[in-house]
Parts: sequence; structure tokens; C-alpha cells
Amino acid sequence: TQILILIAGFVILSTISGSFYLFNIENQLTEQQATASLDQGIALFREKKYTESLEILQSIPDGVIEDWLLPYYTATALVMLKDYPPAALKLEEALLLNPRETAILFELGVVYFKLGKLGLSKGYFASVVEIDPGNEEAKGLMDIMANLERIQPGANQENTAGDDDTGVEGH
Repeated sequence: TQILILIAGFVILSTISGSFYLFNIENQLTEQQATASLDQGIALFREKKYTESLEILQSIPDGVIEDWLLPYYTATALVMLKDYPPAALKLEEALLLNPRETAILFELGVVYFKLGKLGLSKGYFASVVEIDPGNEEAKGLMDIMANLERIQPGANQENTAGDDDTGVEGH
């Protein structure tokens, strides 16, 4: 009977180890697939295929990739498609993963400008300049935000946002 108990114990341990091994293999495949999708989504974004890029990036399951690039590229594709509210949320998510990345901060400045939130926009551009004092584009946009605030103090700031000639329309 002791031999049967030992054999049963061995079978149980083998089954558990095998399941654990298969679980790890499956997770690695999922992570590899997600990484490949992220790379493909970024490549499509760089080819200016924003809708296709967004579809691929949004197909990556939550929690598989903990890299700021996923929410950042998802957000920038949304920005290029002029879908600003969800872009802001994704950029804030990217910022939590990499709080000193000037590309995220800059894009947040653009998005909040588009949403008519001049103060927030100016603050994000100021953060870019604080990290990268030589960033002339952020300095210029920060000055534009300050001028808009001076021209229209207390006015409905949403009237100042949108696609105009302030230099933020390319985003």
C-alpha cells in the first residue's frame, strides 16, 4: 500500500508540475503575442495607418504588457483620429507607467488643448520644459497657452480649442 501511495503522490506531483509548466508556457506565448502585436501596432502607426494601429493595440489583453508604449501609442492613434477624451485617459495611464517621459507629457498638453483645458495644457508643456529645457516646441506652445489665457481671461476656454493655426493641429 505504501508503494501505491508513493505512486499516487508521484502522479499528483507530476500532474501539478506539468500543469504549472504548461501555464508558464501559455503565459509566455501570450506575452510574446502581445509584444508582437505592440510592435505591429507601432509600425502601423508610423505608417500613418491609425485606425489599423488602434485596432491591433486595443486587441492586446489588459495586464499582459506593463509598458508605457502600449497606452501611449493607443492614445496617439486616438489623437490622430481626433478622439480626445479616451486619448487623455490612455495618456494618463502611460504617465503613471513613465512619469518623466516628455513624449507623454507633450501629447497630454496637446490633448488638453484640444479639450479646451488651457491651464492643464500649459502645465503639461511646462513639465516638458522642466525636464527638457531645450524643447523649443513645448516652450512655444506654453507661450501660446499663456497668450490665449491673457486674451480671454475667464472666457469659456472650449471656444479656444480645436484645429486652428496655433501649431497644435498636427497632433
